[in-house]
Amino acid sequence: MLYPQQNNYRATFDLSGYWRFKADPKQQGHAEKWYAKKLDGDAHSIAIPGSWNEQLTEQGLRNFVGKAWHETTFKIPGVVQENNRIWIRIAAADHAAEVWLNGNYVGDHYGGYMPFGFELTEFLNKPGEENHLSVCVDSTLTMHTLPQDVDPESEQYNTPGYERRHLFPATRFDFFPYGGLTRSVNIVATPKEYISDIKIESTLDGKVRVGVSSSIDKEITVQILDAEGVEVGSGNSAGATVELKIDHPKLWGPSQPYLYIARVSLKDGDAILDQYDEDFGIREIKVEGGKVLFNNEPLFMSGFGKHEDFPIVGRGQFRPAYLRDYELMRWIGANSYRTSHYPYDEEMMRLADRMGFLVIDEVAAVSLGFWSNDFDDLKPLLDNHKKAIKELYERDKNHPSVISWSITNEPNLWAEEYYQNEASSRYFKEVYEYTKSLDSSRPVMSISMAAHKENDVVLESCDVIGINRYYGWYTKPVDLEQAGKDLGDELDRTFKKYGKPIMITEFGADTVEGMHSTTAQMFTEEFQTAFTLKYLEVMTARDFVFGSHVWNFADFMTPQHFRRVILNKKGVFTRDRNPKSVAFKLREYWHDLDKISDEHRPKKSKPGFLVQDVK
Repeated sequence: MLYPQQNNYRATFDLSGYWRFKADPKQQGHAEKWYAKKLDGDAHSIAIPGSWNEQLTEQGLRNFVGKAWHETTFKIPGVVQENNRIWIRIAAADHAAEVWLNGNYVGDHYGGYMPFGFELTEFLNKPGEENHLSVCVDSTLTMHTLPQDVDPESEQYNTPGYERRHLFPATRFDFFPYGGLTRSVNIVATPKEYISDIKIESTLDGKVRVGVSSSIDKEITVQILDAEGVEVGSGNSAGATVELKIDHPKLWGPSQPYLYIARVSLKDGDAILDQYDEDFGIREIKVEGGKVLFNNEPLFMSGFGKHEDFPIVGRGQFRPAYLRDYELMRWIGANSYRTSHYPYDEEMMRLADRMGFLVIDEVAAVSLGFWSNDFDDLKPLLDNHKKAIKELYERDKNHPSVISWSITNEPNLWAEEYYQNEASSRYFKEVYEYTKSLDSSRPVMSISMAAHKENDVVLESCDVIGINRYYGWYTKPVDLEQAGKDLGDELDRTFKKYGKPIMITEFGADTVEGMHSTTAQMFTEEFQTAFTLKYLEVMTARDFVFGSHVWNFADFMTPQHFRRVILNKKGVFTRDRNPKSVAFKLREYWHDLDKISDEHRPKKSKPGFLVQDVK
């Protein structure tokens, strides 16, 4: 479904607010038809959008993984309901959702982080009457889902290789397994005949191709408006595609994130049936000769791996925090980030378009593990992997900020025996080829972990390589000179083998803010700074390395484990976004780095009122 938009032909109603909530650990809700009546008994208020884990800690839900029911009521003005189709659009439910309206089953969706929707028209009460909406959300994961998880009672989870890695709640990944209606829920009214999808492709010389899907075969007209609302191109077609030309196009880039509007109209003669405005930018990303080129200039990416993780709301939508994160990234000299390890809120993509940040868009294929040498056995996981990529592409395809698709992060982290074989090689090739079949205009990234280094089978299936490395932290800790040598040697071997541009997509050290030492001491702010600068020194000395993303932008919540003191503390900023010492060194380094073109830098922040730059 298209992003909710209000105009002369469409209306949207935001259902954000306090809903009723009831956990269902014994899975009684379906049998007792909780969807058909108001939730009673052990029901609570919950703020939507938001995760239940930190909002309802005192109700015993801090570590709850499973099914939970959410309900609210809404009314639609009669004039809107009588003349339109009415839909629900849920921007994300982690990880499965079933929807009922007025006791009627409407539909279901599996896969967290992605928007989905259903038509409600036939299930609505009379215009102006109250409607009862019920959504059952299940945060349970399996080995066939993205992300993967395992049953803590399973034989696989209790092998010697897993035992010391056990987490609470049990996960295969190092971030918290939040559950809930984590992003916006909207009621959307569209005309009876409506535009269902828009795809915009453009070239640097101003050629624009707009593909339109609609509920009826009628004339499509497209007007291109510039940033001031002046028409700079137009065209129409009886088919699904309109091609046109913008003279003297203004390109989109970090320093000048120029956005055009494609105003798409579905027409019957002179009458407009539906209309939708889609923002887009003209830019090009390509890989040539071991380099990544953005608008024909060599690109060097500075920035972070991040997480959607904020106090109280968990992974819940938090627009002020999104803006704050972008302001901090601009302050520190970052021009990019990766949506590690799942797609972020579409509000983040829209803001990146406006503010000029480059985004590596990643599906939730984190710590991917295989349980068989037989490719056919992997089919359920592969189908879900392709589904996740397709949904991500369909949501984010028109965002100029999105410059790469990341199809996996650190496969085989848990060292299962079924890897580095024909089945896993074929698996990644299928995922890569499927992604390229959807979108050949963006490079595809695969990200490896350290076990197999340049021989990792996942690196065969990508256009650009991402590697996550922690020499000096998880291996040969403290010895940063050796860490720099090991990193440099591996980078050289990897580029020699593949000839593909390489990016260090993760490197970092856990750091407790306020802990200091005059000698090399892990967990101190000084060690984090020395670790980070050593890696940057090694990377920037190699022309085939096209970027560095520090892990992590901010401290984030994890499952409980003896390696983690509540949070993963690798943040350059604390969880509530205060800088650690390394932030100031990174700012100095990135602002002075000649490898970053001025055209590839978002506008610098203004100097602080109290804290000025000190050299």
